[in-house]
Amino acid sequence: MRRVMVLMFAAAAALPSCEDDTAAHCLCEDEACDMSPEGIDACLNGLADRSQSCTDFLALLAGCKADISGDGVCAAAHGNGETMPCLLQRTQPEALSEECRAALPKNTKKGLALYWADGKRQLHINEISELNKDDKETYNSWMSKKKKKGKSDKDKEREYAVKAAKRERVIELIKAAVSEAVSAAEEPSVKVAIEAASAEAKKALAEDMTGTLKPFGKEELENLARDAYKVAIKGKKEEL
Repeated sequence: MRRVMVLMFAAAAALPSCEDDTAAHCLCEDEACDMSPEGIDACLNGLADRSQSCTDFLALLAGCKADISGDGVCAAAHGNGETMPCLLQRTQPEALSEECRAALPKNTKKGLALYWADGKRQLHINEISELNKDDKETYNSWMSKKKKKGKSDKDKEREYAVKAAKRERVIELIKAAVSEAVSAAEEPSVKVAIEAASAEAKKALAEDMTGTLKPFGKEELENLARDAYKVAIKGKKEEL
């Protein structure tokens, strides 16, 4: 039953995340602003109006500390930025620690109430197909008003910040994937690097439930792969 609940949560809604909260409250241009991971964590934990998605995310990090560190079942995934997919999609609850299982999100909402739990948003086609008649009417009415109203400058700035932050995170994951592939290859090459970069980019797009991550162009992806390859090769030579 627990396994079914977790899979339903992961399939029906976006995975817990603090991306929106970070973009809205913890990014600034002030030189005194602490933009380090520790500084952003402190900012998120101190938010009074934190989203439920972010609250679930932080609760999982705290409750699943043993599972995402050391020899924990999701330690490697945590290091690669795939903490939530590992905890909620790839790992059976019984394989997690008792503290981690207790921190798993409890999903009791359905339909539009579930999809809009962290705020109104445009739904994916598969989500719309699962709505009942009343929810579809409510959603279509909201979409109609939204199209007429358009986006405010603040909405556009916030959307841009979220997209930029997500893209930068994926770029770091792509670089890490290239470095790992090059280090593991018996005969490292640019081709190996490009293949690793392409695979990581495709995985990131597949796991993006919000639609805010746009595909990488071929030239951009190859340039990222080549740059990461040079860094990885330099690191291997320094180790010799």
